[in-house]
Amino acid sequence: MQVPTDISAKHLPVRVVLLTGPMGSGKSCAARCFQQLGVPVIDTDLLARAIHQDPQHPVMEQIAQELPQLLTEDGCLRRGSLRTVLTHDAHANRRLLCLLKPHVLAAMRQWTVQQTAPYVIWETALLPDEPGGFMYDSALLVHADAQIRLRRVRQRNPDWTETEIRQVFNMQATLDQYKEYADAMIVNQGNIMELEQAVLQQHLTFMSHWSTQ
Repeated sequence: MQVPTDISAKHLPVRVVLLTGPMGSGKSCAARCFQQLGVPVIDTDLLARAIHQDPQHPVMEQIAQELPQLLTEDGCLRRGSLRTVLTHDAHANRRLLCLLKPHVLAAMRQWTVQQTAPYVIWETALLPDEPGGFMYDSALLVHADAQIRLRRVRQRNPDWTETEIRQVFNMQATLDQYKEYADAMIVNQGNIMELEQAVLQQHLTFMSHWSTQ
């Protein structure tokens, strides 16, 4: 695996691993495995949610002006917008990402500069060149077959229909697109012990490159 070594463009004190992959691939499970190994992890979805569920956040006024159909009367992003609106409106989806991007990145950088581990994990479904894309040192892709991902998403979202889930899948990058950016890939189609072992191997690789730099 090639691990880039130049971080001068980011001016961050630690290395950043972009943990990416489509919905249902098991990114969050992999992230928890890294956390169990002592690696700091931040989830971009949680950061974005904290922003768009805060009606007092400065960006919400701009979202209200440009994308009022996405907001509740309280000024928060409407729950379920991803499957009810954004899957049918690519422009609204990309515009929302563009509006949230600088605020999410600022929060990620603020968190990252406080870390002292050799590397940290940024968990995200976005690709680097998408709105909300990121600078990073190495990208690790977690993937699984579509049917496995579909089953996982339905298990945690029983109110979603198969059609709605597939619409979300279609919004995301293809496997080939993810692979263009990935330095390594975990195929997560087995049990949790297999995932833990795969994460451990990646962790050892990262540490061998970065623990003494």
